[in-house]
Amino acid sequence: MTPAIILAVIGGLIYGSFLNVLLWRLPEGEGVNGRSRCRSCHHTLAWYDLIPIVSFIALQGKCRYCRERIHLRYPLVELAAAAVLGIFFAVRIPSLNIETIIDIFGLLILVSLFFFDLFYFILPDAIIFPAIGVYAVYDLAKLAHPLPYFLTALLAASFFAILYTISGGKKLGFGDVKLAILLGLIFGYPLGFVTVVLGIWLAALVALGLLLTGRAKRTDAIPLGSFLAIAAIVSIIFYHETFPFISLFR
Repeated sequence: MTPAIILAVIGGLIYGSFLNVLLWRLPEGEGVNGRSRCRSCHHTLAWYDLIPIVSFIALQGKCRYCRERIHLRYPLVELAAAAVLGIFFAVRIPSLNIETIIDIFGLLILVSLFFFDLFYFILPDAIIFPAIGVYAVYDLAKLAHPLPYFLTALLAASFFAILYTISGGKKLGFGDVKLAILLGLIFGYPLGFVTVVLGIWLAALVALGLLLTGRAKRTDAIPLGSFLAIAAIVSIIFYHETFPFISLFR
């Protein structure tokens, strides 16, 4: 691996560790300030208990103080964030500029939203609203023609808002409406719509597979936001590879 990919992986691991804090604290109404504690015995953890992946392996997946098992999602979240950034740098081989920074920001936001919807069926305003603000400012400041991005955001959000209203919020959460705004601002036309459709197809295929294998019922909820986040992550990483496909829409 090149030094850039190694640094990206390390950065992803560090962010994944921070994301684990958000995943535990935000749904419980806690802030991000304060020392990390064991979820079982509430003992304050030392810095050497919090080294991404390394501490989990060294402790054999158990708390140093009470020996209760550490939830497997800790290393999974860290590895996922590291893999996303590592693959991004391996595929895109980006130079360090504002476009790369905004892509990294987008990827980390999408990884966060993926896990929040997967674990809790929520897309926190504390994450999604600042992301919308950043991309809105970026589009206005950097793009010669930002209007298609804002129109894509409006139309995509309108589509989900209609579905939300028709279902009475039972089949679709309002967080998906806000996520559609974000995707429109990230990708514009036509990739924004392509990404939304890809996310819906992924969700439908997984839901069908779960139904056919008896692992889910028709009444079970599906974290659509997680699938939209996956589709968006793929669109960012393989952005250049989408050119031949999205040219069909122009």
